[in-house]
Amino acid sequence: MSVAEKAFLGCLMKAENLLKDTVVQPEQLESTRHKELMRKMLELNQAGKNIDLITLTTLPDLDSFGGMSYLSELLSFADLEKFESTEKFILDLWKEREKRRILTVAALNDWEIAKVLAELDKINQLKMADHTSLQQALSNIYEAPWEEQARKNVPPRAS
Repeated sequence: MSVAEKAFLGCLMKAENLLKDTVVQPEQLESTRHKELMRKMLELNQAGKNIDLITLTTLPDLDSFGGMSYLSELLSFADLEKFESTEKFILDLWKEREKRRILTVAALNDWEIAKVLAELDKINQLKMADHTSLQQALSNIYEAPWEEQARKNVPPRAS
């Protein structure tokens, strides 16, 4: 289990406002347990509930997250002053895993080099400062050709 992920989740439990500000998505965590815990935190937060230790320990599926002792351990890793660097580190690790995955898929499916470079470039374009969610970034990439076409079809304004 990644110590960075433990620190990241511990920070979210300690200061739940960070959950709204983070660019990290559950899918970007490596540990399945951590992905599920972050998803549960997002669900609770959207339902207007706290994501602190007390709330999390009342979950019916608490054991699937490691129980009370594991959640307490996550809190002990929390370092709010290092949250941004921890967040960046998690994203960097995710980017490396994604790059390896793309290269594997490319090799198995005999992709052309231009397609490989385009896919790798998409990962590199995701920056911490953007604070754009991965889902939004992918949506923007997907919709871009249609938006350009729509702009071309708009008649010029008469002055």
